[in-house]
Amino acid sequence: MVVSVSAPLINTKIALPPLRSQTVVRKRLLTLLDDAVNRPLTLISAPAGSGKTSLVNSWAHEKAQEARVAWLSLDEGERDPVRFLSYIIAALQSVKPPNGLAPASLLGGQVSLGPEALTAFLLNAMEQAGRRIVLVLDDYHRASSPETDSSIALLVERLPENLRLIVSTRVEPELPLARWRSLARMAEIGMPELRFSHEEATAFLRETMHLDIDAGSARALGRRAEGWIAGLQLAALSLHPPGHSETMGDSPVPVTDFTGRHRFLADYLAEEVMRRQTDETRAFLRQTSILDRLCAPLCDTLTGRTDSRSVLARLERGNMFLMRLDEERQWYRYHELFADFVRGTLDPAEEQALHRKASAWFEDRGLGEEAIKHAFAAEDVEGSVRLIRAHVEDTLARGRVPTLLAWLERLPESTLRSHGDLAGYKALLLHLRGESRQAQAYSAVALASAQNEASSPPNGMLLTFRAFLALNWSDPKESLPIAEQALSYLADGASFFRTFSLGLLGQGQGLTNDRATAVKTLRGAAERGRELKNDLSSLDAIGHLATLLIARGQLREAMVLCRSAMERHIDTDGEPLPITGLVHAPLGMLHYEMDELDSARRFLTTGIDLCERLGTVYFWTMGKCALAKLQYVSGQHEAAWSTLATARELAERSDSPRRRRLVVAATAELQLRAGNVDAAARTLDGARKLPGGPSEQEMLMRARVLLAQHEPSMAWKLLRSLEQAAIDEECEGSLIAINVLQALCKRALGQPSGAQERVANAVSLAASAGYRRVFLDEGETLATMLEEARYAAPDFVSQLLERFPHGEESAMLALPEPLSKSELEILRRLNNGATNQDIADGLGTTVGTVKWHMNQIFGKLQVRNRTGALARARQLKLL
Repeated sequence: MVVSVSAPLINTKIALPPLRSQTVVRKRLLTLLDDAVNRPLTLISAPAGSGKTSLVNSWAHEKAQEARVAWLSLDEGERDPVRFLSYIIAALQSVKPPNGLAPASLLGGQVSLGPEALTAFLLNAMEQAGRRIVLVLDDYHRASSPETDSSIALLVERLPENLRLIVSTRVEPELPLARWRSLARMAEIGMPELRFSHEEATAFLRETMHLDIDAGSARALGRRAEGWIAGLQLAALSLHPPGHSETMGDSPVPVTDFTGRHRFLADYLAEEVMRRQTDETRAFLRQTSILDRLCAPLCDTLTGRTDSRSVLARLERGNMFLMRLDEERQWYRYHELFADFVRGTLDPAEEQALHRKASAWFEDRGLGEEAIKHAFAAEDVEGSVRLIRAHVEDTLARGRVPTLLAWLERLPESTLRSHGDLAGYKALLLHLRGESRQAQAYSAVALASAQNEASSPPNGMLLTFRAFLALNWSDPKESLPIAEQALSYLADGASFFRTFSLGLLGQGQGLTNDRATAVKTLRGAAERGRELKNDLSSLDAIGHLATLLIARGQLREAMVLCRSAMERHIDTDGEPLPITGLVHAPLGMLHYEMDELDSARRFLTTGIDLCERLGTVYFWTMGKCALAKLQYVSGQHEAAWSTLATARELAERSDSPRRRRLVVAATAELQLRAGNVDAAARTLDGARKLPGGPSEQEMLMRARVLLAQHEPSMAWKLLRSLEQAAIDEECEGSLIAINVLQALCKRALGQPSGAQERVANAVSLAASAGYRRVFLDEGETLATMLEEARYAAPDFVSQLLERFPHGEESAMLALPEPLSKSELEILRRLNNGATNQDIADGLGTTVGTVKWHMNQIFGKLQVRNRTGALARARQLKLL
């Protein structure tokens, strides 16, 4: 084909557009483009409003001094290949034309060339050029045709080294891209790279859109727009039209309410995207817009088509806000705002019908979560109940506690109250979350249902629920027969609730002085849960087993169990799943016992966060109590009390005696460490009113309080009973702590040989197992006694003594708040007899400042005057 070019060329199409004022500079993309143009072709392919033109324009202006950039803005007129190539030549001619390149005017009515000849002419001319030229073809999708694609293919295949091509397009062109990728002849920039980061989005909203936006609102808006710059801009205009004076943080329209149906965004998508599609494509988009993720068979079901695979491939190439979720091109999703906009064109009846079809499709393939989501969207209550019942045990087994609770909360209240099992599920989940007051009404419905069915075989799930209530809100002894009854009715062994009941039985045995049996039971629950992929029951059993193994003297085995469970449950990015909070918190306690405090802090804080995300509070509470102790012994006293306060608030809100006992023991320990013996005694006395017996931890704290109250004989009597129980239950870890306290009793009773014997017993038990904090937490008093018992395990004792804090470090840890360097210096000068004036002169300050420091010192040392301060400082060995 030979075509004459007679229409004049428009100069503004080949002019580099002016740079917008206050454009956000995106250094990472400019660097990416710098590297990309080293290849013959750089393809920038993304949906409308993604910032393609702005990126290339910014780059071109930045490179103006060091590179020649030829610009061509394309439209439908350039689908004529001769006109297309003529514009390319004109664009190249506009940037300091090299010798041999014909001026654009020669392409008027005086010359008549075909596309191949023009392309050859262009390539031959460029070979004679000097400096490199980068040719930008903007909006290539407007000019794309078989003929122009053919010309571009020939250009890319034959490009000389001094010519590079950037193609910006909304639609992936029909070019041999796969071959070019394999030959490294092209670089690609797409929507994943063009998405605005949180920092870029915030800068854009503040600097370009002139919004006084707070960081939280900016982050929320960025998430809604998924980094799509046009979405950000239109969202800002929709929520705060020009001239609006309020900040985004004070917006009467919440940022998270911005949807694809806001007027500005809807108009943009209708004009720039949907208007350009065929009726067939618009129908496909409407019918599939209800899906969070889509694949060809599912789309066939919703649309009645048989060619959805090719349609999806076409939409992906066309950058129709369709994002691939896997490398096999099986699953996709729409941009959230785009899908919301398209869904807005559906009428309610049509939308519900589509959701029913989707729910049935997912149900047939065993994909319960998606099936339930679409059943709710279809307002199919009966179907939702049926699906929840079918998938409740699997959902619980995978630790999807928040997911299951969200389903139950979407059911009508009348439906929950008319089905005992559904009410029981909701009560169980609320209790696990610590929301016991809310759970009580549902518990009543579930328990009443169990009583009404007394003449028929009991419901295994409801029996398990009753055992759970007895264990946590009554005397743990009452839970044992109920858990055993549940196990007998769930004899098939495959149910989530059988393994869960087995774990409850083990916990009950551990709380009723049968720890040897409890260990066996919990081992069985952990192993059975693992075999059945019942992750929640398995990890819950391991978490409780780990705490028993600490008492049994098996720290290292407990650590292996927890680490192994943690490593088996990670997401695709290698991050721990929320369910691993059940073993993270015990793992932190294990590291604490071994005096690995940095690791302990890391596992405890991670475990607390994961348990909160999981929606369970027992190990969250346990982790908080352990973290508070770690913070206190590390000198972070205020942080420790704050951490403990949050644990206490939740334990009291849940009204669970078991959780409250955890907090009682931790609180009494911190009070005792702070020197407040009376408060510690009152705290422990308050626990006497709680159902069930005191834990070993509580009893050990009572012995400590008795020692602090100068009642060593009473403490000895209590410890002897604990010692016998620990021997009977083969708990060597407990015996270590008991022997340490017995040594302190003997010392207080004036029996040094007895004290030495007890320390030696503790050392011999602890040396191979790795227990250290049980000694270190007792302070320098025990350090002296350890020296006398070195013979029991010389190397271990030497290691322990090296770990004890010395001098000022030890004294500082004994203070509610440590002294600063300035305050220590003032104390030393006071000790040398200096007056306030002497101290002021020596430190180069004023007498008033010295007096202020003195008052601070008196408060920290808990004294009233200089004499008391010096006496207390000498007692603490600060002087």
